[in-house]
Amino acid sequence: MQWYERLVQERKRLGLSQDQVVAAMSKYLPAGESVGKGALCSWEGGRTQPKIHHALALARVLNNADVSYLFSSESLRDGLNDAGLQKLAEFRSLLLDSPRYRMEIDSPKTRLIPIFLQAASAGTGQILDDDAFEEIEVDDTVPTNADFGVRLAGDSMMPRFTDGQMVWVKRRDVAENGEIVMCYYDGQSYCKKLWTDGTKTELRSLNPAYKPIHVCADAPFRIFGVVVG
Repeated sequence: MQWYERLVQERKRLGLSQDQVVAAMSKYLPAGESVGKGALCSWEGGRTQPKIHHALALARVLNNADVSYLFSSESLRDGLNDAGLQKLAEFRSLLLDSPRYRMEIDSPKTRLIPIFLQAASAGTGQILDDDAFEEIEVDDTVPTNADFGVRLAGDSMMPRFTDGQMVWVKRRDVAENGEIVMCYYDGQSYCKKLWTDGTKTELRSLNPAYKPIHVCADAPFRIFGVVVG
């Protein structure tokens, strides 16, 4: 389908007459400028092509139709000589200058998040110091619900988490059975799977080479948060 046939198709699809189209175009043209019905007939017959600002106005009248769809064949560059390619470049530049047709590219969203400098244990246990952290800038690849990050030491949470891996934690002081938690127990900090049957609680590793750590009621135990990534 040629561009001028597509123009007729869109106008008829919207149920507009040629008179209605040229009248509506005046709202989108510079003050005092208008387009006659004869010009539209010439465009629809493929005898002439509209100027760039006429094409933009026409596209807006035709229910904000895609300009490149209305006025292009299968390839925008096919069949154009150097002068035509120059006009195409000018047309593209004009479109890019218009907020209506320019694609908005979102800038990556970043934020600051605390990273604990002391590695938490995914092995035998190390202390996670509340004061020993720095803030780093992260992007949206880090879970949005993460409140801080901790680098793991050890292989007890393999294969899901590896030695040296950074994990992201949502700050919470309670956790559900089966959740991976960052916690403090009896002087050490751990990244473990919380297990409880209501009468006893254990900190379990994902690596079967490590035995569960039984949480005694008389030993200090605190949950820092739940691992979310």
